[in-house]
Amino acid sequence: MSDKPAHLAPHYAAQFADRSVVSAYRARPPYPDEVFTLLESLLPAPLSSRVLELGCGSGDLTLGLAPRVQAVDAVEISAPMLEAARARAVGRAANVRWIGSSAEEFQSETCYALVVAAESLHWMDWDVVLPRIGRWLEPNALLAIVDGRLLEGVPWQDELWRLIQTHSTNRDFRPVDFVAELVQRGLFRELGRRRTASVALEQSVDDYVESFHSRNGFSRERMTLASAAEFAAGVRAAVAPWARGGTIAARYSALVVWGRPG
Repeated sequence: MSDKPAHLAPHYAAQFADRSVVSAYRARPPYPDEVFTLLESLLPAPLSSRVLELGCGSGDLTLGLAPRVQAVDAVEISAPMLEAARARAVGRAANVRWIGSSAEEFQSETCYALVVAAESLHWMDWDVVLPRIGRWLEPNALLAIVDGRLLEGVPWQDELWRLIQTHSTNRDFRPVDFVAELVQRGLFRELGRRRTASVALEQSVDDYVESFHSRNGFSRERMTLASAAEFAAGVRAAVAPWARGGTIAARYSALVVWGRPG
């Protein structure tokens, strides 16, 4: 089997330890409530279930899932991301254990009723992590992959794509069906999927621009000042015909895919 797509290489994944990326995470749309309902439905007894989340980032999914289950082990390799997650969890989510580790090096003697990876598994070493997930799962328990949170059908999409191609520092990017890649490699058996209903979002143009700096290829530490400024100006110009009072209105959804490793 061929190597992973080049745009998912470790040096690109390392951008999520950049402080500018971490600070920009607040501008991402929240996960739709339906995501948490779907994840809860994959558990036979949610309030007595222990869940493992790999690549928890700044805690967006963790903090929404924690009240629905007995406990969450939230694993994150980026120290700045984990610092942000812990700060957000102060005074709540006492049932979350925040763990600074890569998924490849994480050790656990616990078995889990569900393993979740949200916008993170594609950055990991699949040949190492997927078999390990299989060993961590309780009998008949599932791995759930959550993806999405991108705005749907926006009229400025063509111009946005041109700006991304021009200014992204990830010059190896190409579209790829991540789940299909895992299935083709014999690392994952898909048992079901559901896309949530689309959710309305109103967001300031400033936050919309900022949200891109939370994504791979747009770390301010790795862009030139000129490129970052040109990208921001280009996005503002692209959305201007549809913005009202400095705000855009759009819709977005998330995809949940579940199955078993191998």
